[in-house]
Amino acid sequence: MKKTVLINASFLVEVDETEVRKDFGMIDQVTNELCQGQTIKIGTSEVSVKWESCSTVVLDPVSMNCGQCSTCGGWTTDREKSNPLLQLCNGATFEGKLLCDGCLPEDHRWSF
Repeated sequence: MKKTVLINASFLVEVDETEVRKDFGMIDQVTNELCQGQTIKIGTSEVSVKWESCSTVVLDPVSMNCGQCSTCGGWTTDREKSNPLLQLCNGATFEGKLLCDGCLPEDHRWSF
């Protein structure tokens, strides 16, 4: 018996602000390339993946629970605050700085 598994993958792309408002601009073109069904080779097996859905979000640290890690610059969300963006790396504010799970101290709850 087979089960269907939904796999979500998140990608980040930096574009000029003017691209955010364009119809079929850079964002749409990148999205179209990423959101294609394909066959992936895993060892000696091939697995067919079928595109199901795609969405984009313009990250805004002022109005959303997101920001760049103070240490490495990677995008993260503060899991200890409300409305975390679950598509981003887990993070938390530690000693007044937003840190991703890779930069948090090893004993921190959200450390990777």
